[in-house]
Amino acid sequence: MKLTFLVRLVATIFLTSHTCSIAQKMDEQPESIPIGLEGKVMVVLPGPKLKAAPVGDKSKIILRIHDIFPNGNSYRYDLRYFGFVPGKYNLNQFLLTLDGKTPTNLPPTKIIIGGILPEDHDGILIEEDNTKIELSSNYTAWLIGIVALWILIALPLFLAGLKSKKNFGKTNDFNEPDLAQRLRPLVEQAATGDLDTEGRAILERMIFSHWREQLNLPKEGNPVDLYLQLKQHDDAGPLLCGLEDWLHRPPGTSAVDITALLEPYRKPSQQE
Repeated sequence: MKLTFLVRLVATIFLTSHTCSIAQKMDEQPESIPIGLEGKVMVVLPGPKLKAAPVGDKSKIILRIHDIFPNGNSYRYDLRYFGFVPGKYNLNQFLLTLDGKTPTNLPPTKIIIGGILPEDHDGILIEEDNTKIELSSNYTAWLIGIVALWILIALPLFLAGLKSKKNFGKTNDFNEPDLAQRLRPLVEQAATGDLDTEGRAILERMIFSHWREQLNLPKEGNPVDLYLQLKQHDDAGPLLCGLEDWLHRPPGTSAVDITALLEPYRKPSQQE
């Protein structure tokens, strides 16, 4: 009897401490994930199996289920997500049952998407130098003379170098890889599900930089608005939609013509 009582007492103490530990972890503040980087969270949710909700044009979170494991009467989910707008979110709002209904009575899955700039930032990215230099008339005259002399000496050398550089560029232009060639290995990895978070960020920066230059778009602005605008573009949209589609597919299940997707990124001479 005494042995049985001691065993029950030890079991009760263990379960109580374990429950307190779980409650403490649920109250902890989740780690903040910066905009555009992939976050990961493992969570056990009761009820039937769930799926990721479709992504809309104004979605602030892109969620995909990387893997699902049975866990008694529940399921353990490996969730991966991207955030486009800073703030606190509950990932359960981006899940659906297999018949398309919104799940209820689930414990919250809290995440935080952090901004790149601090909240009190004034928007100025380059510090202005307000110091003024006052020059005397004699110093100014000497400075103008030195600059003029330097131009007279350096101008012939500059023109000769510019001419040789143009000739060199003509002979090596065909050997230099175009944007499509630099994008191809990243796109192939994304299509097979092998591209990591850093690779996806590099790929998106290359695409956004190219279309900002091609469409004369401002460098400043909301990246979400730029993303949505490019999705509607005839040339930029197919590759971005492909990346979004591969994000929600199991790795290796996507069949796509990568050469056709990269056609808008080739040099004009290679498109002809």
